Amino acid sequence: MKQLILVTLIFLSGLLLEAQPVQFKLSNTATISYKGGSDTLLYPYTGGLNAPQFNAIDLDGDGMKDLLVFDRSGNKTLTYLYKSGKYVYAPSYESQFPPLYKWVIIKDYNCDGKDDIFTEVDYNVQPQKDKYISSNGIRVLKNVSTVAGKFAWQQDLNQLMDTGLGQLPPSNIALANADFSAIEDIDNDGDLDILQMPFGKNVLTYYQNLSKEMGYNCDSLKFIFRDECWGYMSYLVNSNAFYLNDNSACFRNYKTAKHNGTTLTLFDADNDGDKDLIYGDVGFPGLVYLENGKTINSNNRDSVISQDTAFPRNSMPASMEIFPASFILDVDGDGKKDMLVAPNADKAFKNKDQIMYYKNTGSATVPVFTYQNNSFLGSETFDLGGGSIPVFCDIDNDNDQDLFVATQGEYTATANANDRIVFFRNTGSSTKASFVLADTNFLNINTGTQRIHRMVPTFGDLNGDGKQDLLIGDLNGKMHFYENTSSGNTISFTKKSSDYFTMYAGSSAAPQLVDLNKDGKLDVVVGRRDGTLAYFENKGSTTAPNFDAIANIDSIGKFTVSEMVMSGGVPFYFPGYAVPHVCDLDKDGNFEVLVGSDMGRVFLFRNFEASANRTCDEIHNVFTDANTASNTDMFFGPITSAASADLNGDGKPEVLIGNNRGGLRMYTAFVSGVISSVQEQTFNKNDWQVYPNPSKGMLHVETPKNMYKQPFEILDILGKKVQGGELEAYESLIQTSGLPSGVYFLRATDSFGNVFIAKFLQE
Repeated sequence: MKQLILVTLIFLSGLLLEAQPVQFKLSNTATISYKGGSDTLLYPYTGGLNAPQFNAIDLDGDGMKDLLVFDRSGNKTLTYLYKSGKYVYAPSYESQFPPLYKWVIIKDYNCDGKDDIFTEVDYNVQPQKDKYISSNGIRVLKNVSTVAGKFAWQQDLNQLMDTGLGQLPPSNIALANADFSAIEDIDNDGDLDILQMPFGKNVLTYYQNLSKEMGYNCDSLKFIFRDECWGYMSYLVNSNAFYLNDNSACFRNYKTAKHNGTTLTLFDADNDGDKDLIYGDVGFPGLVYLENGKTINSNNRDSVISQDTAFPRNSMPASMEIFPASFILDVDGDGKKDMLVAPNADKAFKNKDQIMYYKNTGSATVPVFTYQNNSFLGSETFDLGGGSIPVFCDIDNDNDQDLFVATQGEYTATANANDRIVFFRNTGSSTKASFVLADTNFLNINTGTQRIHRMVPTFGDLNGDGKQDLLIGDLNGKMHFYENTSSGNTISFTKKSSDYFTMYAGSSAAPQLVDLNKDGKLDVVVGRRDGTLAYFENKGSTTAPNFDAIANIDSIGKFTVSEMVMSGGVPFYFPGYAVPHVCDLDKDGNFEVLVGSDMGRVFLFRNFEASANRTCDEIHNVFTDANTASNTDMFFGPITSAASADLNGDGKPEVLIGNNRGGLRMYTAFVSGVISSVQEQTFNKNDWQVYPNPSKGMLHVETPKNMYKQPFEILDILGKKVQGGELEAYESLIQTSGLPSGVYFLRATDSFGNVFIAKFLQE
């Protein structure tokens, strides 16, 4: 049995104030324009939009409805204030909203005058200890804010149930999370009801909220399944239309229905007191308007009496490539509700200039939607459509950083099969960057028969001629090498290899050229699909590089950015798709590495070096979008990547983050002290094991982290050093046979400056 020696962790007093060594704050340092500066984007760094949903909400408490945009692609929330007749991007409010999933509807459900949230369930929170959360449900978040402009949320329910009113056991109200269903006061009794189309059916299901009828308050949420065929109609899956006005409509094609995706928008279009419906389907580009005849029917039941399959017919009918969703809200501040139409799909849809804006040219009670443009919010921000992987390079040798962004482009133009690199030249300076579009398809890389899919570019001078060459990783794990053959002001590259040195680290290769071992030659660090990084050492010279085909260090840093999440009680593995950016944020000569990932985080690891034994520690909670918000492990949207450069000459690097939504996010790094020497984690005394006690001439030291070549010393009872040396990686044997009998202290320092002291008795 091991007799463990007391181990104590002592924080160096000089580091107590350095609790967080680095912080990334949202910034807007550099301008971006497409036309030489005449169209400088107002809000370039929102991150882009793919499948947005729109809700009106008063963010700042001024009594005016502002705008919350939720993108189901990456579950990203964006916030806009309505000021002086236009929307002003206000990211400081985004951190005030909890994590939201798949769909978001904002309504005041408890009649307290404050907007609440309905969204997809949170899989990580159980309603009861003996029950797991099933996906495709409804989560309710109550607005419990007490100060205007400062939100506080309380989860009321994480699984909204059909109560059955005692006649049947409660059951989950299963809203398909790929849909956008309707939560409205359908029966005009003052509480919110639910309308959906169940997966695999072609009729609408109505859940009535009986809170008011039963004498409860609004917030009781007493839902009951009321009608399996709301509106007395059935969907015709082959024609994007409905079969109406027949008692058999509810059962028509019932057994052969193939429906699998719906968007529903309820509103009173004709001011007759009942709710009409706008229907969108995953299989068709257009919207269907359905007129409710409830108030003119003898039985006073919701029943659709007419339809328009090219809505709005008075103007340009709405059209998406796939799965349109409509949103009715006042976006121009004239007191009349307008209409926005956007895709509700996760992939294979138009993902740039895809938001159709229809102004209400009718009245507040009887709207007439007239098409205006396809660029609502999109004309103000940087958005390339299908993904963005930024990289900086001074391509024209004018001592400022230019910007290159790899992208799959807008889907309807490229079908995700024609990747390109977009080049933005810095027409400003090293102290005031200004990026202007110079080339929408830099080098025309994918114009031939051999295509490069999922390009990840990196620049560096590999042949010592002073020009920045180009290395591109691809989906299959290959490296493509382009030699810089520029002359004067003419930029040109020549492709030299489609399989550079036959290097292979794994699929979805994401390379970066960097002198990691600090020998004056550029090495290659490669991210890959499994979430780890590989290291290829340049064994050639500064003018003639040479690389092995197999990585010299596999899983360098010994970390992964792949993640496991729970859904419906079942674990799902998400591959990492690691994209590395090696940098020295604190300029201490030691590298850090920012790593993009599939799930949407950008990870930060310190002490990144060309060592097979080094285990790099992650620094958590480094991003913030507001000075008033705490730092968090922020999610930016799927498939992230990062690049850094000092764009204004203040010594603080800016970090650009790309993601699958096609846009960019910019942060400035504020570094306090030296990153590598700052303690991040609290260690338990049992993390270290030092035994036996008493020692009989040999101490055995076991450590939870790599301590290779870290110094130790043995001190006597008076604090005098009597022995010293270096530890091994995780287990070390220290000879103590030469020490006289007595009490001693083993003192060791890890790479972060933490001091560990163990007291032991020598026999």
